[in-house]
Amino acid sequence: MEPTPTKHGIPQPRAARAIEEKAENAEVALRERIEHARDLVEDLRDRAEIAFHERPYLLPVATGVLGVGVGILIGSKLSRILLFTAAGALLSESVRGQVAKISRDFIRELGEELEEEAEDEDIDEGEPSVT
Repeated sequence: MEPTPTKHGIPQPRAARAIEEKAENAEVALRERIEHARDLVEDLRDRAEIAFHERPYLLPVATGVLGVGVGILIGSKLSRILLFTAAGALLSESVRGQVAKISRDFIRELGEELEEEAEDEDIDEGEPSVT
């Protein structure tokens, strides 16, 4: 006959031993599931980080989509605010250079026209009038 297993010198009945083994198996399975969930979360975080670094426009778009969804569900002005914010962020990145170039050209041309007008007035004042 096999000796009865003991824990801390106290003999254990078979039912208690079976329950303890089930608990240990459940604990191991639970730890494995936790590790698997952590791996999935880390993988998802890494993928999102890579995607946002490769495509920086995704964050404002995602924010806008989330805002539209929340706005539709809530039915408030929040969707419009978030949509315009996302659109503004996208436009500020893509159009910023063009707007800066156009504004510089406009200011330069305006300055040149003002200088020409000032020169024309100076020339007109210096000429004797013929009457």
